[in-house]
Amino acid sequence: MGIEEYLAEIKNQIRDKTAREFASNELKAHIEDRAEGLQKNGMDHDSAVLQAVKEMGDPVSVGVDLDRIHRPRLEWKFLLYVIYISILSVGVMYPMYFAMNSGNITNGDYVRPFLFGKIFTVLLGLVVMVIVYRLDYTILAGRSCKIAAVFLILMTVSFYFFGWHINGVTWFLCIRGLTFSSRALFLMYLPMFAGILYDYRNKGVDALFKIFLWMIAPVVSARIYGDITLPFAIFMLFSESILFMIALNKNWYRVNNLKVLTGMGIGFAASLALFILRIMNSSDYQKMRLKIWLLHYGLTFGSVDTTDVEYMNYINRCLDNIFLRSRFIGKSESAIEVAQNMSESLADYILATIAATCGKLAVAVIIISLIALAVYVFSISIKQKNSLGSIVGCSCGIVIAVQIVSNIMIVFGFLPLAATTLPFFSLGVNDIMAGYILLGLVMSIYRYQDIRVEKEPVTTLLA
Repeated sequence: MGIEEYLAEIKNQIRDKTAREFASNELKAHIEDRAEGLQKNGMDHDSAVLQAVKEMGDPVSVGVDLDRIHRPRLEWKFLLYVIYISILSVGVMYPMYFAMNSGNITNGDYVRPFLFGKIFTVLLGLVVMVIVYRLDYTILAGRSCKIAAVFLILMTVSFYFFGWHINGVTWFLCIRGLTFSSRALFLMYLPMFAGILYDYRNKGVDALFKIFLWMIAPVVSARIYGDITLPFAIFMLFSESILFMIALNKNWYRVNNLKVLTGMGIGFAASLALFILRIMNSSDYQKMRLKIWLLHYGLTFGSVDTTDVEYMNYINRCLDNIFLRSRFIGKSESAIEVAQNMSESLADYILATIAATCGKLAVAVIIISLIALAVYVFSISIKQKNSLGSIVGCSCGIVIAVQIVSNIMIVFGFLPLAATTLPFFSLGVNDIMAGYILLGLVMSIYRYQDIRVEKEPVTTLLA
């Protein structure tokens, strides 16, 4: 039996098309290597090939074994952990719902704070996660730039015509009664940016400028259709910078990593300084947040509206009082009373409500569980044999981790008050859906880890 006939019989046993080609190429390389070795021992070419094929074994048996090895896999432990997080997020809603003496905690039109609404949202999120899990993430390979460009154009045009403006900022997209959060939608750009980093491998210094343009593209898009907020810009640029540093660490771009990182640091510091200077010369409400936060630490820049100061300090004082009055386990009536007085702000600071109605132990369990989830995502991602899967998985982990850390730091006063999300626990439907989409993407990466296998690119580190 010749090589082609042998490989054809093997491919007939393998169900996945991509795995079929991958396994066939690997076997062909082994056969050719073995045949070359036999020829060096004095055997003629045709006889060497036939002998090498014969030594590989029965093609049907080999094909069945390869089909078993190279098949889609489900990471059951990860799925069970996600279900645990989902049950926990719904579980804390029960005491919150009844202890706050109202079916509406936040009174916001953009959230679904009702108990059964939360249950439905979580169940829908799990369904969406399974759907994404069934998709092949490698569609990004070679197409990331086009996909990202279409995404940004649609975002810009849609929000320009259908954007919902609040305090001068376009937060939501409203189309025929459906409302979408711009913040949640832009989270989907990070996996695309990871694919862009992958596509620019081995393209040298010229690729760095293009990567920089893709890095600022979502910020520019947001600026076109509405005023951009500092927290949004920092979140996007910070997350993208971490992804870029991961790619640099893999030596994907044949550049001097130290020089690039130094340039990035200088550029980031300069940009931040310019942004802060702009904020200090502005009286806009949204930009007053940073001034007030700095004032909290005794730093004053420019004029500060006393009304804004009183309002923002009021929220900080309420958050401090809630955690101070909360019990270790169970609800605290005095903490709940404070929480009810700031009900319109609790959608962003959901940990405070949980502390008041469930206790500090519940807050600690949630924080630890979410941090463990982020670590789990990174653990799955860095073990991938496929470079695209690894960087895309890391992008999902970065989004989840940055959201967790920033929400905790804002709630406890280490960062200025801003619109924030605690993944899977905050009440926004769009934010919850975005989180489950990212987890579905991670599961898709694991599903194809034995199928979408590749070798790391050959790179050269320049001095």
